Amino acid sequence: MRLVTQRFADFACDAGRRDLPDMVIEKTQRAILDTIAALLGGVPTENARLSRIAARACFGAGAAHAWFAEAGLHPLGALFANCAAASSLDVDDGHCLAAGHPGAAIVPAVLMEAARLGSDGRDVLTATALGYDVALRIAAARRFTDTMSFASGQWTGFGVAAAIGWLRGMQVDQLAHALAIAGPEAPQNLPQGDCQASSVKGSSPWSTVSAVFAAGRAEAGMSGSIDLLDRAHAYDVGALTADLGSRWLIAETYLKPYAACRYTHPVIDAVLALVADRDPGLPIDRLVVEIFPEARKLPNEIAPKSLEGGQFSVPFAAALAALRGAAAFRPLRPCSLMDPEVVALAAKVEIRYPHDLAGIFPRRTPARVTMVAGARERVIDVPLPLGDANNPMDDLAVGEKLHDLGRDILSRAELDQLIRSVGLLKQGEIAPLLICLAAQPSAEQ
Repeated sequence: MRLVTQRFADFACDAGRRDLPDMVIEKTQRAILDTIAALLGGVPTENARLSRIAARACFGAGAAHAWFAEAGLHPLGALFANCAAASSLDVDDGHCLAAGHPGAAIVPAVLMEAARLGSDGRDVLTATALGYDVALRIAAARRFTDTMSFASGQWTGFGVAAAIGWLRGMQVDQLAHALAIAGPEAPQNLPQGDCQASSVKGSSPWSTVSAVFAAGRAEAGMSGSIDLLDRAHAYDVGALTADLGSRWLIAETYLKPYAACRYTHPVIDAVLALVADRDPGLPIDRLVVEIFPEARKLPNEIAPKSLEGGQFSVPFAAALAALRGAAAFRPLRPCSLMDPEVVALAAKVEIRYPHDLAGIFPRRTPARVTMVAGARERVIDVPLPLGDANNPMDDLAVGEKLHDLGRDILSRAELDQLIRSVGLLKQGEIAPLLICLAAQPSAEQ
């Protein structure tokens, strides 16, 4: 009987002989556009800027681009920088059952490899869909424990290796060993501490770089433990390949309208609804947030000192949404961290973890928020935050997200051209998109 890595390799190598369903093409194209939007917004952050500096120092010079920022980087350094930018604002896509984020790793790797190989736009869509499917199946099939880390870098490398291997036309046995090397050599994140949020994020940059290197080593003849996914204590082995080729997990991903941890999104949705018809003359006396117990793992700083701290704080996100609206998250800016009214309201946010919301994560990420203003108390439940696969953002919404996140980097005309260039991928054209990605910042800062 074929091992799971071999079955994934069979699936990937056979993909070129099948047409992707129209729905999968549509979802994949949207995922690519959404990841580019996240990357654009992340480019000016300290996390991305320092990653570019370190990438140049560690990998040296070359002919590759850190998109929308600078040229002259080694390809691996540029890949690291692009992945860091795409994940810096925590506004990149995700999957509920996987409890993490595939796009920030897989999309930059596919686009850079396709550019290197001279692949066409249809190849980009196929490789991306394959990468998502392999990575998300592995992540979703893990045996979850209370103490595990949910860092996406632990599993995104599987998808990167699958996508890169397919683009390179690797043989089945080589691709199976690429997966077997990429998985164990990914960053093995420990659960993060409670003192502050980390700019390291989900370790997607290192996971992606190590997966590309794993593919190269497998091509050269190196081997890995190809039975690593056939371990029932670690994975639901049957779920790994269930409906493989007919159920595409990229169709189940969520997109994020706000630059903040997904745990905060139902809270933001609820608060925005609560303040929509509030008498602006009445101050908010108190906000009570009821949320699933896994949110205890967030630092939840009242007065965060970094963007990461703001992204991973339920009370800060609730207060910012209440006082400054959705625009304050598109993107989240350092100046919001120093807003005294927001910090004062964040101190009035009470977080509860009720029994009726236990056992729901990661299948769903709901929240219930109560707002007390004057003598009025109102409650709103949000079972599915905006962007969920069952409450989706459409192409227009993703385009608006790109404009909001990219307006400090590119002009409106350049942003419109970027959207059009992603739409050309299904026609086989990739050159217009590559030209857009190499654009230097032109909008007024």
